[in-house]
Amino acid sequence: MPDANGTMSAEELRAFLDVTHLAIMTTNGANGMPHSTPVWYLAEDDGAISVIVLKDAIKLRNLARDPLVSITIAPETRPYAYARYRGTATVHYEDVDEYPLAIAQRYLGGEPGEKWLKEHGQDPFAVIRLHDPSPSTWIDPKPAD
Repeated sequence: MPDANGTMSAEELRAFLDVTHLAIMTTNGANGMPHSTPVWYLAEDDGAISVIVLKDAIKLRNLARDPLVSITIAPETRPYAYARYRGTATVHYEDVDEYPLAIAQRYLGGEPGEKWLKEHGQDPFAVIRLHDPSPSTWIDPKPAD
């Protein structure tokens, strides 16, 4: 049960993240404007949020210049809720081969995830990880019936 302000408990947050919501990742663009894009994510056991991106993605160029990032995860339907992670991202190019399949299967299912990955290729992906030990969360304490 969320508190009076709608803040999720650790258990509620984990259950929320286990659902396949779309996330919005925001980086700082070269022109100083925010660059926001929808992404698939994986909630890691250590509390980090991981995202796969193509190695030529604008997000990676933005992070090379400024590693500050925000990732907001929210459902598209009621009950409304969100988890917002902010901080310094790390980018990983090595030892990330398992991420594309794991994330594709998370969002598309077993066989469809494999098919998607074959169509798009395993390479060249990079993994962006963000660890925010205190993400901001909110869930509607009085959802509509």
